[in-house]
Amino acid sequence: MLKTATATMTVNDATVGLPADFIGIRDVYIQGTPRTVVQYLSPSTFSTNSRADEQGRPVFYTLRANEFEFAPKADSAYTVQMLYYFKPEALSDSTASNEFLANYPDALLYGSLIEAEPYLMNDARVATWANLYNQAVSRINISDEESEFAGVPLVMTFSVR
Repeated sequence: MLKTATATMTVNDATVGLPADFIGIRDVYIQGTPRTVVQYLSPSTFSTNSRADEQGRPVFYTLRANEFEFAPKADSAYTVQMLYYFKPEALSDSTASNEFLANYPDALLYGSLIEAEPYLMNDARVATWANLYNQAVSRINISDEESEFAGVPLVMTFSVR
């Protein structure tokens, strides 16, 4: 459920709007040579320690409401690239499929059956569908965990301050 987006910062503006389907951030950096990873600071730490009143190449960011705030403020039109978790489109008459239906139709089916059984007055089947739903969600979680670093050898690195 990761997506990449870019945005261009304007000079002397510290903010960039969040994508409409944004759920959470994974990585943010400023494109260019060299590529600059932007470090997250909590809103309170950002307000007190981030050099928010200065101008330059951004090195810190925080999230405020529906936008990123960067510090220092951009002194040039920097391109911000973000890797973020996105909210898939809801199924509807105009949206016949989404990532969940394409990849995990069993979870949607069992979840729907759990919701339908009380209306069908067949409460005895709820436990069956709930068990199958929990198994499907467990497979999704395992797949997510296994794909996190798939194909990447583990390497120990040391940071020097």
